[in-house]
Amino acid sequence: MSKEPELGKASRFNMKNVSILALILLAVIISGWALVTVSRAFQIPPSDFVTMPITPLSRSGSVTKLNSVTPIIQNGVTVGVSGYLQTVSGQAVSGAQVYAHYYLEATYRTQVTTTDANGYFEIHFPMNWTGWLPLTLTYFGDSQHEGLQQVFSLPGENL
Repeated sequence: MSKEPELGKASRFNMKNVSILALILLAVIISGWALVTVSRAFQIPPSDFVTMPITPLSRSGSVTKLNSVTPIIQNGVTVGVSGYLQTVSGQAVSGAQVYAHYYLEATYRTQVTTTDANGYFEIHFPMNWTGWLPLTLTYFGDSQHEGLQQVFSLPGENL
């Protein structure tokens, strides 16, 4: 008779362990579902990206430069970049396409924007990052303006 109470005690111990394991498994499943739901909500929209042209940079026309290229910062986070595309004599290059090329989330991304009448451009990034983002800005040029390519390093979140 001394063994029966031990079996009852062991049985209660196993049920307690099974209950705890079931609760842990349920928590893991709910956490995984929440992560999948959040990750779907914050996916980068593919329409924000273009294919980088393979056209060589123009070597004829006026020499161009990028002026006042600065990060666009909101609430302490870099959300984009802005600047001016001009000739070295200070003339605005309007209607020009400026490409931003960077490596984010294990792939190269390219976005494009068009300069306004003052040569001003802005590109807004579709998400935040931590660390420093190497960014290549490219203007391919045309028959009147030389193309150029310049690399910048932008601070990410919390820097």
